[in-house]
This record gives sequence, structure tokens and C-alpha cells, in this order.
Amino acid sequence: MLSNQDLPLPIQRDPRPRAFRADIQGLRAIAVGIVVLYHFWGHYLPGGFVGVDVFFVISGFLITSHLISKPPKNVADVGRFWMRRVKRLIPASFVVILCSVVGIWLIAPTTVWQDWGLQAIAATFYFQNWFLALTKVDYLAEGDAVSPFQHFWSLSAEEQFYFVWPILIGALVIVALRFQRKPGTMALAGVGTVFAVSLGYSIYATATDPGSAYFSTFTRAWEFSAGALVAALGTKIHAAKKDWVSLVGAWGGVLALAFSALAFSGEMPFPGYIAAVPVLGTALLLLSHSTHKYSPNIFLNTRIFQFFGDNSYAIYLWHWPLLILMPYLVDDFGWPQKIIALALTLVLAVLTQKLVEVRFRKFIDTSVLLSAPRFLAAGSLVLALVAGSFYLTSTRIIRNAENVDAALASVQKELGEDCFGPEGLSDSCDDPQTLQTSYESAAPAPVVAKEDKPRVYADDCFSGAGTDFATRPVCNYVHGKIKVALVGNSHAGQWFPAIDKVAKAHGWSLDTYLASRCAVLDAPQEFESEEDVQGCNDYARWATKQFEKEDYDLIISSNRFAQPLAGRTLAESEAPGRDAYEEMLQDWSDTGAEVAVIRDTPWPGSTVGNIPDCVAANSSDYKDCSAAADEWIPMDPQAEAVKALDDPDVVNIDMNDQLCDDTTCYPVVGGVMAYWDHSHLSETYVQMLAKTVDSRLQKAIDSKELFPGSSS
Repeated sequence: MLSNQDLPLPIQRDPRPRAFRADIQGLRAIAVGIVVLYHFWGHYLPGGFVGVDVFFVISGFLITSHLISKPPKNVADVGRFWMRRVKRLIPASFVVILCSVVGIWLIAPTTVWQDWGLQAIAATFYFQNWFLALTKVDYLAEGDAVSPFQHFWSLSAEEQFYFVWPILIGALVIVALRFQRKPGTMALAGVGTVFAVSLGYSIYATATDPGSAYFSTFTRAWEFSAGALVAALGTKIHAAKKDWVSLVGAWGGVLALAFSALAFSGEMPFPGYIAAVPVLGTALLLLSHSTHKYSPNIFLNTRIFQFFGDNSYAIYLWHWPLLILMPYLVDDFGWPQKIIALALTLVLAVLTQKLVEVRFRKFIDTSVLLSAPRFLAAGSLVLALVAGSFYLTSTRIIRNAENVDAALASVQKELGEDCFGPEGLSDSCDDPQTLQTSYESAAPAPVVAKEDKPRVYADDCFSGAGTDFATRPVCNYVHGKIKVALVGNSHAGQWFPAIDKVAKAHGWSLDTYLASRCAVLDAPQEFESEEDVQGCNDYARWATKQFEKEDYDLIISSNRFAQPLAGRTLAESEAPGRDAYEEMLQDWSDTGAEVAVIRDTPWPGSTVGNIPDCVAANSSDYKDCSAAADEWIPMDPQAEAVKALDDPDVVNIDMNDQLCDDTTCYPVVGGVMAYWDHSHLSETYVQMLAKTVDSRLQKAIDSKELFPGSSS
């Protein structure tokens, strides 16, 4: 029995009982070490995220060992088990959540308060993994700032495991006793069943919906069960051994972890079957329990590994909020600043382990008034109220800034009509970099700009990866004799407000063919699942057939080329992507339609991330939210294909001079927020560009049928 080690993360006890396994504490040090290094310097350790999987296996082993040796026999036993978890884990997590909330209030921009307030509540009640699975796998959330509570997804999965597992093990033991079976055998069968079912589901879900699968408790249950299986095999099986077989097994487990941390990457679909390498490697280490003089205990039992193992829970809790919040305090979060963050993590971790994990737990044990249930209820209520205040405050700020027309009028009055909006880049205005620092307000306000999206989102006009692009909505806007199609991914959708105005001005009928993330191109692009790869490719072919069938007069297309072609890097995809676009654009032109390609727009996400967040954090000086034009303006194989075709019926429209000058691209142009996230133009700004879009279309396309009032 491992009485002092029935937690997934360390609780220091002195003196340690004979059953203490120092190798597990050392294994915890490895797990937290590779997770922290991955978060701080992921390019050196691209698979460091598997440290979480190591913790899951350890949790399953230790908890199951405890439950088999002392199985709960009634509801009261289960309740006592839960309260022991509360006393050992919850105080430290509540301290970190509270400090993170205070840090957000002091230094984070108001644009993140609403989302992060919700995530603080999710972390408090340990359903953060499900919150992320349901909200953050959406393409629209891609540019959202990562919250200081995101790492609570793994702690949430563990707490959910702790909630269910004593009930399962207790039930299995009761059934075994009733039918005169060995409790260990029954536990082994039950745990094995959970392992098999969860592994199968994990493989399926990772292949079909990898974003949600990563956070799901159901796709991770087999990892806990892997450790539980080792425990269920019996203490004799995983007892300390000095033979060569256990030595080889222990080092095999270490090599599996090292391989995973170095060879895996965040682009791999995970967990799925790939997670078997670190999971089974950890289980093999636990099973081998080698005490041979040449075993991994050579380093696992050393003081430095034991120190990090003892403090691993607190290190894990503190490192992430510091990593997320400190960049708001410093202009450059480089090596020196990261070293400071790591040092601060260790200091806070040691203090938390000594004062909270140990002393406060003892206080709860001896307190007459503050029992574990009361602490849980009171602490949860306080954190929920504090975190909820962020949501309510943010809601009030949004409500006060919702009058976009009034905000635009105020900025226009301050800057003058000749320098308002896109005119801010004209030669008659001051230098744009100086112009945008002459006032502290942008319109719409950053907190409102985050929702300044075209109506095609609310109207569900996008085909998505969640349905393998099999659902293909065609939204119809305006109605006239001239038929126009707007086709592409979200970077075509961003132009809808301008195209809609142009369509109304000329009496066009406008249909949209839009797909999230998928550049509409007849070539396979990289996605998390094969179904999405094929679905995206099929969408382009389907769209071409629709154009032939519907006999459009004008096809307007734009795409963000962000997904590399299958089997290639993004840079390697440029030339073959251009060739594929040439063929597809020619097919569209052969339908008898004029084809206009709007060149892709600048991508702020390459340097500064989410624009409303950046502007909110630098409200009096937006220079830090700008960048050199060659950093933001991406390659565009579709625009290059137009040049290669040299066909008068297939034309390019370049609007980037409305966002950049010769050297610099701007987040705010003439007082108007140009973006609503990390790459998409705001509806307000695109509406201001409608006349320019109309003018350039007319100049590029010589057609009295499309533009009956033009002079061409």
C-alpha cells in the first residue's frame, strides 16, 4: 500500500513510510519538468506536453493502489475519500486561481475579462476541460488570448477521475465479495474494460474530432486506467525488484518518455493511439519498480529530482499563469524574463507547498469550524463571485461601448473627415504612426471590436471541419438579374459587408460559398483528420460544379492560405498551390463568369496576436500593435495564379494599401479598428472600403452588364 502517495501530485510527508516510492516522486519531477520546458521553450522540447499523460498514469496507479487496499464500503467511505482529495488539492488550486484573478484585474486588458472570468469559474469547479472542448476548438476562437487557467484542463480531468473512481472500485469489490470472487481479479477485469473502451473511443475521437478529443475525460480515462491496471495486478507484481528484466523494463519506460518528449509535436493528433508511447512507458516504469544499482533510480532518487517531485503540483499550478500574465508587464518576454518567471515559479511553489499544501491542510484537520466540506463550499463561492465580477464588469463595458456610430462620430470629429478611416493612410494626413497615437480611443472600442464580424457568421454560412465540410450552406443575399458568387474561406467572408453594399448598389443577386479554414482549392490540404482533408478538397470540386450549374456572371474569391498542402510545409506549398489555383480559376472562367480575386490581407497574428487585445493593452500608443508590411502580408498563391494566367476575364484586386503604407501595416487606421481578431478585418472597416472595392472592380472588369452605370 502506498499510503502517502495516493495523489497524482506531491504531498510532502516526513518521515516517509517504508512503502514510499521515491522513483515515483522522481517521475513526477520529469513530468512537470518537461511540461514547463515545453511551455517556455517548446521548440526545444516539442513533445513536452506528454508530461500530463505521465501524471495521469501515476494518478491511476496510486489512487487504485489505495482503493484496493482500503476499498470504500459505503457512501460515507466515498465521501471521506473525496474530502481527503479536497484537503490535499483544492487549497493550493484556489490560491492560484485567486492570485490569477487579481493579476488579470491589475494588468490584463478588459477585452479578455469576460472570457477569462468564465474560465476562472470553470477552473474553480473543475470543468475547465469541458469548457475548452466546447468553446476553444471553434475556428473563431483561434485568435483568442490563452487564459491563465487553461492548464486546469488536466487538473479537471483528474478531479473527475477522482470523483468516479472510488465508486467504481468500491462497486467492483462489493460485487466480488457478493459472488465470492477475488476483489483483485474483479478490479482487474473492471479496470481493463474501462481501459479498452476508453482507448477505442480515444482513437476514434482523435481521428474525427481531434480538438475536442484532446480535452475529453473519456478519451483520457484509459491513461488513468493504464496505471490502475498496474495497481490491480497486485503488490507482488509491482514490488521492488533487482533483476535484469525489471532493469530493462525501467530503462525502456524512460526511453519511451524521452522519445515522446523529443519526437512528438503539437501538430500530431493527440491523444489517440500515439499517446500509448508515453502512457505505456510510464506504466512499464511503475510495473518494473527496478531497484537495481544501474536502474533509473540513479537519478530519480537524487535530491534534486525529489525536490522537484515534492513541489511538482505547485510548480504546475504557478508556471502557467506567470507565463501568460508576465508578458503584459514587460515589452520583451525573452530568455531573461522567462528565467525570472521560472525562478518566481519555484519560489511560489515552495511557499505554496509548505504553507498551503502542508500547514493549511493540517489546520483543516484540526479546525472545529473549517471542515473540508465547509472550506470547499465557501472557497468555491468566493472564487465564483470574484471571477463572475469580471464577466459582469466586462458586460457593462461592452454595453457602454455598444453605440458604434457615436464612437465613430467622435473619432471622426477629432481627426477630421479627411483623415478618418481609410483616409488616414492618405498623403494629406500626418504619418499614420503619429496619427494613431494622438488619441486614446479607437472605434469600435476594442472590447466591442471582438464581435465586429460580418453577418455570415450569425447566418451560419460556413461549411466547417466539424462536419468534414459535408454540410455546404449557400446563403442568398440581395436579389437581382446579375448573379454573383462570393467564394473562399473566412478571408472571403470578411469581405461580405463591402460586397453586399456593392451588390445592392448594382442590383446584383449575391450567393456565398464559404468554408472555415479550408482554402477553396482542388488540392488536398493538411487537417487534423483524413475526413477533413478529403472534405475540404471535395468542397472545391463541388463549388466548381455549382458555378457551372448556376451560370454566375461574376465570381469573387479570396482565401487565407494557412493550411499547407498535404505532405508539404507551408513554404513548399506555394508553387503547387499556385498551379492548382491556375487550373481552378480557369475552370471558373470557362463557365462564362468574370473572376475577381481579392488578394489576401495582412495577418497580425504572425507577430502581435489578437488586435483588439493588443490595442486595449496599448490604448495610448498603438505602435506595438503595428508591424513591417513584409511581416504581415502573407503569400497568396491564388493571387499569383491570376498573374500567371494573364487572362482579362480573371483579375486581381489588391486592397492592402488600405491597411498598410510602403513599410508598415496598422491595426487601427484613421481611428477605426481594422481587425476583430488576429487576422480578420472588422465589419465596420470593411464597410468603409465598399466604395474602393466597387471602384477597383469596375476598373479591373470591363463589363457594362455588371456595371451598367460605368463609363468603361
